[in-house]
Amino acid sequence: MSDAIDFEVLVQGLAAAGVAHSPSELQGVMAGLLATGHGGRDEEVLGVLAAHADLEQGFDAAMATALLTVRDELQNGFEGTGLDLNLLLPSDEDDLGLRVAAIAQWCEGFLVGFGTGSANTHDKDLSPGIQEALSDLAAVSQVATPDEDGDEQEDMFEQVAEHCRMAALMIYTELVMKHQGKPAPESGTPPTRH
Repeated sequence: MSDAIDFEVLVQGLAAAGVAHSPSELQGVMAGLLATGHGGRDEEVLGVLAAHADLEQGFDAAMATALLTVRDELQNGFEGTGLDLNLLLPSDEDDLGLRVAAIAQWCEGFLVGFGTGSANTHDKDLSPGIQEALSDLAAVSQVATPDEDGDEQEDMFEQVAEHCRMAALMIYTELVMKHQGKPAPESGTPPTRH
């Protein structure tokens, strides 16, 4: 979990704003957007999050600042070595059931953000690796809360969380990093053929 963003502070702030979604889910939405090359503009990411949370008036200044900090940390995590990419989840001291629910919500959010950012992309246009990663995230989004709480379940949770982190990183790397450095044609201008 990230040092700069306090999960519980975000939970309280979102609840006060009337948002029923968890910080994990909202960070997942941002991660999905970023993995498609979107979400870099403040008004864009806040607009998508407000629409997802059914907040017609948008977020207040303090919550908007906190959410943009989450987005910036995600962006830095994606662009760095990948080791700094942290999923925003409850702390390790929290109940395992709460953490499992949060990873499911994160994956659900990622799929929403990815779907929003890749609205005109068809499955056939995505590599088999990306399709598999999205399928894995969809499966995790449906996971049930464990009946037991022990070392084996803790290990399983850690493995699933790491798998989700790596799936998001792989999608970002394939869709965004591989295309960086190539200037996008300006809108309305056809690409130049050589």
